[in-house]
Amino acid sequence: MGTDVPFMERAISLARSSQPLAGINPPVGAVLVRDGVVVGQGFHRGPGTLHAEAAALLDARASIQKTGESLAGATLYCSLEPCCHHGGGKRTPPCTEAIIAAGVSRVVFASWDPNPRVSGKGAARLREAGVFVEQGLLADKADGLIEAFSASIRLGRPFIRIKWAQSLDGRLACKGGVSRWITNSQARVQAHVLRSYHDAVMVGAGTLRADDPELTVRDAPVRPELGSRQPIRIIVAGREPLPLGARVFSPALADQTMVLAARSSPVIAQCRLAGVRVRDIASTPDGLPDLLDGLRALYADGIGSILVEGGSRLITAFLARGLWDAVAVFTAPLILGQGIEAVGNLGIESPGSGIKLMNARFQAGDGFIRLDAQNPAACAGSPAVGAQEESCLRD
Repeated sequence: MGTDVPFMERAISLARSSQPLAGINPPVGAVLVRDGVVVGQGFHRGPGTLHAEAAALLDARASIQKTGESLAGATLYCSLEPCCHHGGGKRTPPCTEAIIAAGVSRVVFASWDPNPRVSGKGAARLREAGVFVEQGLLADKADGLIEAFSASIRLGRPFIRIKWAQSLDGRLACKGGVSRWITNSQARVQAHVLRSYHDAVMVGAGTLRADDPELTVRDAPVRPELGSRQPIRIIVAGREPLPLGARVFSPALADQTMVLAARSSPVIAQCRLAGVRVRDIASTPDGLPDLLDGLRALYADGIGSILVEGGSRLITAFLARGLWDAVAVFTAPLILGQGIEAVGNLGIESPGSGIKLMNARFQAGDGFIRLDAQNPAACAGSPAVGAQEESCLRD
């Protein structure tokens, strides 16, 4: 077991490289070892590409091709249980079959796959073929990497993290709407790192009008595995016309910008006339976009995680409907008095009925405090909301 730990740590490190690329798939890393030497490694680079196990096998074959040796007797270390299923729109073959065909004699994986079509079945298929299987090594480290995948596969929608920066008295902006800058450059770097780990960044139309944000990753440290990848920008629109001169609609950014609007909204016609990408979704009784319908549509489009950045109305709507899995709140030692509140009325009448956060972690920065926490419902494994098994597959 002790000699296995460094190799599993390496597999988990590779999975971290996969994390911002995986989309609706889980981030996975794999390392192939023979006679105590790493002969191949790989990580999953997104839907439709090789899974980590297949990438590691391909890498290993390339490294031993000159010697003519085989992979018989090798051990595969994987951060997640290898997949074993076909169909349902899946675009890659089962990793279990590739592992068996390669002659790998032992597989060690950290986390069970939360997909009910795989969980336990991948390990069983390998054992059935005579492969020695061990599971659970460093699972406490690997489980956190599939937080978004686990939530989305259970709920049938993208993983939602709500992020905002506020003053000590809970204001997003001054009374006149000015918000730059409540926090400092160090906090903004962390916020951009958060963006890089999500498939999409979402704001409401009010934030678009007030701030004209780019919603791009600019200040985060360079990560070679990401290349020029940027999260998709999503604007949730009401019935008022959008400012189509905003930066997110500029030629440089428009191809990765999408508008969500209720089918009855005149914004639909405005966007289509201007050539702006728009997704029409169901509406609530008051004519606003139905967030759950929108999230299901985005999940069907392959978006597995979204960072919701505001404004107040959108943050409040997600919290009120329970459509969130985690929060990241940056608080500055600043008091604004009157201003735009971060969270509006949730109809809560006593502290006991307030929204409780779980697994809260505080980090003191230079001039701010960051809180990261989870939705208790997400931690408890609550029943899926309209989850469709076929849309949850690793592909």
